[in-house]
Amino acid sequence: MEQTLTIGMAHYNDYHGVYFTIQDIRKELIFNRRYDLLQKIQFLVVENNPDSTHAKMVKDLRGKVQNLTVVDYTDRIGTSAARDKIIEEARTNFVLVMDCHVLLCPVIEILDKLFSFLECNSKSDDLYTGPLVYDNLAGVSTHFNDTWGDHMWGQWGSAWGCVCESDNFAVKNEDGKVAFFSLEKQEKLDKCVYCSREFPKGIDFNGHEGPLGKEGYSKIGLNSSERPFPIFAQGLGLFLTRKVSWLKFNEHVRGFGGEECYIHEKYRANGRQAINLPFLKWLHRFGRPEGVEYELTAENKLRNYILEFLELGKDLEPIYKHFVEESGFSIEKFNSTVRECRALYQDTDSTIDAEVLREIETLKLKLKQLTKTSKRKNTKSKTTN
Repeated sequence: MEQTLTIGMAHYNDYHGVYFTIQDIRKELIFNRRYDLLQKIQFLVVENNPDSTHAKMVKDLRGKVQNLTVVDYTDRIGTSAARDKIIEEARTNFVLVMDCHVLLCPVIEILDKLFSFLECNSKSDDLYTGPLVYDNLAGVSTHFNDTWGDHMWGQWGSAWGCVCESDNFAVKNEDGKVAFFSLEKQEKLDKCVYCSREFPKGIDFNGHEGPLGKEGYSKIGLNSSERPFPIFAQGLGLFLTRKVSWLKFNEHVRGFGGEECYIHEKYRANGRQAINLPFLKWLHRFGRPEGVEYELTAENKLRNYILEFLELGKDLEPIYKHFVEESGFSIEKFNSTVRECRALYQDTDSTIDAEVLREIETLKLKLKQLTKTSKRKNTKSKTTN
């Protein structure tokens, strides 16, 4: 069966982004006479702020774009809920979810390759993405590494291929030096898992591309003809899913932020993969000279991450480390948020008292502090000896 595609975006006061994202695709197809591709696409905008002037202009655009549908949605405000609504409202087998300020690079080549890919993978349950293209239109990031920064889980990284060309890996900055990790599971490595070639040691992270290249390693994901490969995660400015296999974001999250890495972990927890399609390159407008027009708070991100970790049964330690130890959040704020989130997963007739939960969290923190003190004493003892 010939595949059709919904290109959907969540919108909140960014008419400029919606306009250029949609019109960039349409102008390339129309002026290059690729009506065959255009007729297989449906544009869908989920409007998260229907009373705004931006929303009015988006709806006015429907008179000029025949295959555009706008759906008002105010049940919950935020990217997770709006993106879930996009996929719920889509009427095609596959859905390409894009931020309303993302451009395909280049449009026709990507859509040609994408429809061919969908024909061959029409029953896939995996989650797909592609390399992020930077503003200089040269550099790309293929994935997110399992690291934290700026109240966010996941930081941009570039995938590398081994000299043997049979395995891929990621690199991270550890104390200024290059450290090697598996691309999907983010497990630390000292050699290639396929050919057992040992990775070089002592390479400075700044400028590491040159030394790695001289050793015979090469970046992957740059050439559109390369094979797809599994990754740990990627930014959600663009992702592709089959409608009926979408696993959905956490139902309790609110506001903006916290989806990256969590949804990819959720797919792996269900026996699926997050896969990078090298041809599916996308350019993201990060600059906001007038600022963001929605509520973007670290408190919401903290709450969202705690909810998502609880859902997946993951240890909250990485969230505590980043928000409390590295970002200065108070222990009291962290604990109160944990209690609030845990309560959402308890039955209304639960006998677990809030005070008990408070004591559990306090004991965890005390254990953590004792462990740190013990490590410092051991280090000092070794130095003295």
